[in-house]
Amino acid sequence: MKILTTLVFSLYFCALWAQDSRNTGILTGRILDNNSQPLAYVTVLLKDTPYGTQTDEQGVFLLKAPSGAYLLLSRYVGYEDQSKQVTLEEGKESRIELLLDPIDNQLQAVQISGIRAKTASATRTLLEVKDIPQAIVVIGQKTVQQQAAFDLTTLTRNISGLNFTGNYSGAGSYQFFNARGFDLSNSQNYRWNGMMIWNLGNNYSDNIEQVEFLKGPTSILFGDAAPGGVLNFSTKKPLAQFYTGVDLKLGSWGLVRPALDVSGPINKSKTLRYRLNTSFQSENSFRNQVSSRRFLLAPTLAWDITPRMRWNLEAVLRRSTATDDPGLVSPDGTVKGLDQLSPHLYLSEPSRKYKFGDQSYFSTLTYRLGDTWRIRNVLFYGYTQNRPWGIWPDAPDSLGNIQRNQYGYKQGLHNLSGSLDALGSFYTGKIKHHVLLGMEYQRSHFRYTNEGYLDSLDMNNIYQMVYNQVPNTPPADGPYLPFISIIARAGVYAQDQLMFFHEKLHLMLGLRAGLTTQGNHYIQAELPGTNYEGYKDDLITKKVLSPRIGLVFRPVSWASYYTSYSQGYEVNAPDLFAQNYSTFANPPATRSAQVEAGIKASLVKNQLGVSITGYQIDKRDPYGFVYLDPQNPNYDEYNVYYDGHHQSRGIEIDLDGKISPWLSLTAGAAYTSTKVISDPGYPRGNRLPNAPRYTGNVWLNFEPQKHAKGFSLGAGYFYKDKFFSSLNNDPNLEVRRSQSIDVAAGYQFKGIGIQLNVTNLTNRVNYLNPWIFNLFDVQPLRRIVFTLTYKMHRV
Repeated sequence: MKILTTLVFSLYFCALWAQDSRNTGILTGRILDNNSQPLAYVTVLLKDTPYGTQTDEQGVFLLKAPSGAYLLLSRYVGYEDQSKQVTLEEGKESRIELLLDPIDNQLQAVQISGIRAKTASATRTLLEVKDIPQAIVVIGQKTVQQQAAFDLTTLTRNISGLNFTGNYSGAGSYQFFNARGFDLSNSQNYRWNGMMIWNLGNNYSDNIEQVEFLKGPTSILFGDAAPGGVLNFSTKKPLAQFYTGVDLKLGSWGLVRPALDVSGPINKSKTLRYRLNTSFQSENSFRNQVSSRRFLLAPTLAWDITPRMRWNLEAVLRRSTATDDPGLVSPDGTVKGLDQLSPHLYLSEPSRKYKFGDQSYFSTLTYRLGDTWRIRNVLFYGYTQNRPWGIWPDAPDSLGNIQRNQYGYKQGLHNLSGSLDALGSFYTGKIKHHVLLGMEYQRSHFRYTNEGYLDSLDMNNIYQMVYNQVPNTPPADGPYLPFISIIARAGVYAQDQLMFFHEKLHLMLGLRAGLTTQGNHYIQAELPGTNYEGYKDDLITKKVLSPRIGLVFRPVSWASYYTSYSQGYEVNAPDLFAQNYSTFANPPATRSAQVEAGIKASLVKNQLGVSITGYQIDKRDPYGFVYLDPQNPNYDEYNVYYDGHHQSRGIEIDLDGKISPWLSLTAGAAYTSTKVISDPGYPRGNRLPNAPRYTGNVWLNFEPQKHAKGFSLGAGYFYKDKFFSSLNNDPNLEVRRSQSIDVAAGYQFKGIGIQLNVTNLTNRVNYLNPWIFNLFDVQPLRRIVFTLTYKMHRV
């Protein structure tokens, strides 16, 4: 690694000194649509030469070539090709601006029918996904519409290597995920527009334009985060043309879900634009006694203050209430024993609810400095409240009798973030640079009303459940416990992607200096008379450098090969509830490193994206725990440690786009091999939890272009291999293979659409185990959803 680092940095400094500009000129330009909005990732070529590039997300391009006269060509799917004569003068910079006209009746089809996404906002760069030496998957509106998706679990099954592992308190609460063998952290690995959010509710809703997953360690961009990857939700932005979208979903289990999406200009010059997304969802469940309600309101304003300055303001208000659903307990403590129970069986109380509320506010200010540089400032504030109130059933005896335990608490979380980035392109000699410089600060603090300990509630029987016979007193809204939990992150980062040999060879170098503080601040005036009397602040601060090195080789315009090395880290706060809390009052940081190599290609006339990736992640000093009584574990009686070495290796394939004008494809497959290299609590060679060895997904959508035009047929298959839910690899709790076959049929005519989706067509019963214990989530049975849509575009 030291030799590679020395080599790449030597190349970097040689490039900085390469100042040969003889007989060359520079051409900069901007490409806009007919509404004067920038067009991102337009291909720009000098005809009959090897010189070409693409516009960034602001529609700007930068090109260097020998002086002379050329014919400049610009090409973009859904728009008419444009050509123009240009002259490059030696040692000078020329500028040009082009307007592209949409091809009649094609632009709207391009936007919704399967052209694979080219960019991911979470990368913070101006580069196209295929030029970044990292595996990235983007799920956009095409998949949302074809699969009638309105929750995160439906969308994420289309991403190879990312696995849904269960719910906190039923499908109406929040979800757990594992990527590349490592669980994602609720406080680290989820982002909206690149800003950290808490994973305490359903993060996908109608205001999301696309879901982006950056695979592997991402500490150079986001600081401390679990090494599996970061899930980012990119929100919808105001449009320059008038748009109205109405969506109504009706379906099994009493589903009623209306949604509205309206956008357009506010003034004649279209410099002030708006967008409003709102939806309401009410449904019951295939699980007895279970129901949920959700509401979203998300207004957005965009203001072009000057031709160079744009300000985007967003607000997102979310509310949800869902019946607590702990799942099933097996009569004999094994997965096979679940077959004795009905998948509809409900073990909690219908009065117990998981309540969630969130309000988030974004401000994004972008200013263009010249033609090829810009400054971007993002500010974010969020306030989240959640109130779990549920039941935890113990394992049943031989007669099916179970002890039911109750828990409940209220939690309030404040989240403030800010970032300042400078992005730009320039040449040193014949070497082109794409530079990202930035700094960010993020701080969250939160409080609980209690620790969520279990209290005995009653005895019941899994074969003859009795409901509504217990006290119905919800958790109190206060007082809060006498401490404030704090997570604060600050970092500065720099990244340069150098492009050699007509942009065929790229070298990416990046480094982040990060500072994270995590732990608890005890309010001394509130400690007397509590269990925390005498406690002192246990805030832990760690300073970490996170490097990233990558190479990209593009021998042809439609394919790139890449390899990269990156590091990540996680700051561990003291575990206040561990029995050996005082032993690890200052735990070490968990560190990770990844080596990755792959190929990205754009096939079928740039309409089908293909990515093949191989990787190895090594995670050292991970957080671990062992129960004091492994035979009869109690969830709040355990010891922790921060030691060991866990490893994950794998191969992932992702495909997304159009195979032909009438057939689109979204598919993926992953092979994930995980193991314990060393761990003080578990044997060497054990597999890591929540990591199925094989997973696969495929979705095909058929849309005839001539006969029966307007009709569509879709079908998909989703497979997940068996896996263990804990590091001890208990064979009795090995979650078995799961699979689902989905189908869809629809028709669209002049903006009106109808569609029928059936998920889990064969009505297969699938399980997950999010809590390690003998407690299993039952996945949805066969479901039918009918969607009626109306869309209107007006210039």
